[in-house]
Amino acid sequence: MIGITRIFRLGIRFAVWVTPRIKEWHRKRNLNVSEAGRHLGTKNWSEAEKYLCAALMESRHSSKKRIGLLLDLEKAQRKQGKLDQAEQTARAAIDLTKGDHSLHAQAMESLVDVQISQEKYSDAEQTIREIASREAGQSQPDRARLATCARKLGTALVKSGRKEEAVEAFQQSASLAEQAFGANHPETAQSLSQLGMLSRQHGDHAEAQRCLRRALEIHRETSGPESNAATEALYNLAASLEQSGDLAGAVSEYERVLKLKDRQVGGDREEATDVQVHLAGLYVKAGRIAPARELLMQAIGTLERKGGPQLARALEIFADVEERMGSTEEAKQWRARAAEIAGTPVR
Repeated sequence: MIGITRIFRLGIRFAVWVTPRIKEWHRKRNLNVSEAGRHLGTKNWSEAEKYLCAALMESRHSSKKRIGLLLDLEKAQRKQGKLDQAEQTARAAIDLTKGDHSLHAQAMESLVDVQISQEKYSDAEQTIREIASREAGQSQPDRARLATCARKLGTALVKSGRKEEAVEAFQQSASLAEQAFGANHPETAQSLSQLGMLSRQHGDHAEAQRCLRRALEIHRETSGPESNAATEALYNLAASLEQSGDLAGAVSEYERVLKLKDRQVGGDREEATDVQVHLAGLYVKAGRIAPARELLMQAIGTLERKGGPQLARALEIFADVEERMGSTEEAKQWRARAAEIAGTPVR
């Protein structure tokens, strides 16, 4: 007869033997799902799509899990520009959500993202209003979802040229986001940023600057002062200050933006060049010719590879710099080149 101690030791040995085998079995069983999640995390959309499709071919997943996989697949497809496939995937997810309000709303929001990417703005608006109507009919409406829907509605309205209605949507989004997430949440900041940008386009700079300063404060607290979200809000604040005539304030903020762009690894070079051109123009107005010239030399070197209106603008400002430095002939040549690119007569 085997003693209890012997049985205990055998049990430990068996556990040591079987544990890695169970882990390996579990790893292989969940390989497609785990690999899909890994590639989604690194924004490797094509690989994520491959593993998600493989996972969806497995019959063992529950309906809820399949919906989650479909929503992830929609995102991977949309990010690759496969918009027709993304729409079909979103609609497949919607079909599986009957009777589950929360999942149905998530799938509908996924469809909205596709429709906006497809530039089907009226369809997106209709889908958003359906989501909001369903949510309002709940005993406890999800304010977070309503805030997100209002923000997406604002985006669709802006894209379709209905900017006044978009302002109302973003105002509603900011208010709902503050109620749902709190005053210092990134979602609140995102709505405020969009409201600020839209107010700037309308020429309402007091409102634009109020919203953008608040959004900037939140982004700095939640994402960090060097985050892309904070930098974008700062850029729009600088642009509003410039357009409203506060040139000293605009220079100060553009200089901050440029420093942030220089420190950001893998940042958008075109955005940095745009800031350089804006800042150079303000330097010229302030009589700071040497730093304006230095910025323009950097910007023109980048812009020449692409061409277009921004290059023409940079060359025009550079002509002004040369003229102020007494190089009249060189100024004429730069101005002629700027006019040629812009397709306008030389002045």
